[in-house]
Amino acid sequence: MDEPTSTRVIRCTEENVKEFRQVVKAWPELHDLVKGLQEQNLFPGLRAMQITLTGSAAHVGKGLAALLPENAPAAAQSTHAG
Repeated sequence: MDEPTSTRVIRCTEENVKEFRQVVKAWPELHDLVKGLQEQNLFPGLRAMQITLTGSAAHVGKGLAALLPENAPAAAQSTHAG
């Protein structure tokens, strides 16, 4: 039986901006996107960012830490390895 899917929206705030920076730096594709949008003056900064997590309750419960490579599901790790 499949585990129910959970969803959580996390907005960047003064309290979690450090974690958002870690997530952006950990994912090269996201870092390049953010940098490109900032260079075009289309993205004012991380405080304008929000992330939606979807998955198992245990994974979503990790919050932004779920997006760091050491916590990513095995399928995501293999996609971003090397």
